[in-house]
Amino acid sequence: MIIVKLGGSLLTSKNNEFSLRRDVLRRVARELKEGIDGSAIIVHGGGSFGHPLAEKYSLHEGFKSRSQIEGFVLTRLAMQSFNSEVVASLVEVGLPAISLATSSIFITENRYINSYSRDIVEGFLRLGTFPVLYGDVVLDRAMGFCILSGDRIISKLTPEFKPDRIILATDVDGIFTASPKLSSNAELIEEITPENYREILSLLTPEKGDVTGGMRGKLEELVSLANLGYESIIVNALSEGRLKKVLLGEKVKGSVIRGGKYY
Repeated sequence: MIIVKLGGSLLTSKNNEFSLRRDVLRRVARELKEGIDGSAIIVHGGGSFGHPLAEKYSLHEGFKSRSQIEGFVLTRLAMQSFNSEVVASLVEVGLPAISLATSSIFITENRYINSYSRDIVEGFLRLGTFPVLYGDVVLDRAMGFCILSGDRIISKLTPEFKPDRIILATDVDGIFTASPKLSSNAELIEEITPENYREILSLLTPEKGDVTGGMRGKLEELVSLANLGYESIIVNALSEGRLKKVLLGEKVKGSVIRGGKYY
């Protein structure tokens, strides 16, 4: 069994609200179909469907005023629409994808998953289908609501379902010494280990417009899994064929987060 995360910045243009990269989504779906052998859980990010609204209404700060309810509702609606597009593309290529509403599966407390319906996820896997979850605004026992990222969903599901592999498909080659979108001097870090992790973390800064922590938040979640022995890899799925290759077990350009004792 594998867990695959499809980044929101891969499938959408984060600078333009509700802008689906339909051609990328269709190709990614084909590569998943050609590369997956066995069962899978697929998770996708919010991209331009979730992040702009969440930032506009400060949903990541929790429930502060009634004026945020409009944003709560609109974000839920936008993410349901985005998820429908993703699932439809997966089904179109022959994958048995099943949409699971994140807000109906998970409840958080101070942004961390407090409880979730394991039986639902497990039941759909047992049927031979691929559960498709996504980052979304969810109920929070302490904050009223909060943003639950796709990366945090993965960090919860991994110890529960013990996947053989964890693959994160993004719009960049992996983790860099600086943002490759802003700096021509940015260098790819091919391997993250307990020895270099803290130095790498210090290089990463929060990304504007990303309410889930960007690459820094992603790395922190993946390191929590690496600390339990789960290795993961971040690859650039905008590069045609790369996602399929990594699914088939081939060596590709990317950043590997090695298992080990990080803390």
